[in-house]
Amino acid sequence: MSSVYLAEDERLAGKQWAIKVSKPAAREMEQLVHEARLLTALRHPNLPLIVDFYPPDASERAYLVMEYIEGATLEERMRKRPISFAEAIGYAVPICEALSYLHSRHPPIVFRDMKPSNIMLTPQGQVKLIDFGIARNVDEDKEHDTMKLGTVGFAAPEQYDGKQSDARTDLYGIGALLTYIMSAGRWKGEIPLQPQCLADDVPAAFLPVLVKLLAVHPDRRYQSAQELLEVLRPFAAGDGSPSKVGMNAPRNAVWRTGAGVVIAFRGTSPGIGATHAALMCAYHLTAGKWGRAAYVDARDEADGAVIRALEADYEGEEPDAVERIQARRKTEGEAAEGIRLHGVTCYRWSQTNLLLYLLGRYEYIVLDMGADTTGSRIEEFERAQIPVLVGSAAPWHREELREAALSFEANQCTHWYAAIAHTDAYPSWRPTRIRGQCRGVVKLPYQPNPFEWSEDAMRWTEELVGSRRTDRGWLNRIGLWIKGKKLAKGEVRS
Repeated sequence: MSSVYLAEDERLAGKQWAIKVSKPAAREMEQLVHEARLLTALRHPNLPLIVDFYPPDASERAYLVMEYIEGATLEERMRKRPISFAEAIGYAVPICEALSYLHSRHPPIVFRDMKPSNIMLTPQGQVKLIDFGIARNVDEDKEHDTMKLGTVGFAAPEQYDGKQSDARTDLYGIGALLTYIMSAGRWKGEIPLQPQCLADDVPAAFLPVLVKLLAVHPDRRYQSAQELLEVLRPFAAGDGSPSKVGMNAPRNAVWRTGAGVVIAFRGTSPGIGATHAALMCAYHLTAGKWGRAAYVDARDEADGAVIRALEADYEGEEPDAVERIQARRKTEGEAAEGIRLHGVTCYRWSQTNLLLYLLGRYEYIVLDMGADTTGSRIEEFERAQIPVLVGSAAPWHREELREAALSFEANQCTHWYAAIAHTDAYPSWRPTRIRGQCRGVVKLPYQPNPFEWSEDAMRWTEELVGSRRTDRGWLNRIGLWIKGKKLAKGEVRS
């Protein structure tokens, strides 16, 4: 046990110090000396300054002399009134900067106890990370931590399991801390994250950030505090309102979340080809090695009819070609089930938290909304990072396209794409009437089989999604072209 006292400096008039007095048991001595050694070597504006350490004296008491931080803890601050989204981001940025500093030490220092009572807020607006009682240096040769430490609700899953903790453990802690703040303390890790838990001022664009931070597996989180800082800064630049950093604007606030990108397809009328286009996009994202892609049959009353039809029609080379994937999270009561077809994992929209479940596991989630214009999931279309309206240049379908464009305009949705079929057959069609209302108009390629690789379909996918893999060099492009040729010849099967 330890106590902290406020002390006056007898030599420096008016100077105050905080003195942590502890009487450690023999087994705690090593931990106390470790904490002192860690802290006395650190110099960062968001960490407390440690000026001296006195090992146990004759009374078996040890003394740690540190900077006195005037103010209140984040926990005390939350008791007075709710914290806005903008304030929460304002606290998160300096915390991340402190973590980035700790993680850059040699060896790295992992804090491991992110919680509101360990965050100090000064009257001058400074944010300080305090209490390094369970911080540790990362030992890359060890696969497990010697002790399971952390605070329930804020500790990462690997801390409960006694597995090796690293910088990503602290990033989970940041996610838990932010979710706790943005839910006014209602969320404490016992239940899956739900959008309705969060305060009204939390923009939809920030939800994927929280999902990625709270991923069960460290590999699916942000990989460094510096990476997370790049995600947080665009949000910190605004005032936190949905109009400033929501799904619709600015675009890079969405792209830089690093979590799954939602691409939603909706048709102007039944049978126009929205399902075909969604499957083609999901397949080419996977075949082009852009990342893991999931297809979701999200039509309001379809009940997974597309997936059942695909499963019945699928012809694999082996009897077990249809591979059922069971993915479970420890914090969820029910499993999300997917079926892998042609390299794409397909899901049926069967539960309200499915999208949150997928955001932390896939780089791309392709929603097939069918021709739904009034269903309960139409908001998911407009919230998607890349909404795609599928229409036709045929004269009898043009009015449907114009009506859809007007409905988007009424909802202030301007970040959608129009994917138009049959443009070659009807050269009289001009996209000028809708071009000013959307992000762009793209030609829907003729592709009878959506699960067949083609250069036209790949270019169409790139035009929609944009080149997120900006580091792809000419060798990778040649490799992609060769793979496309093999797929066309049937040499490569999923």
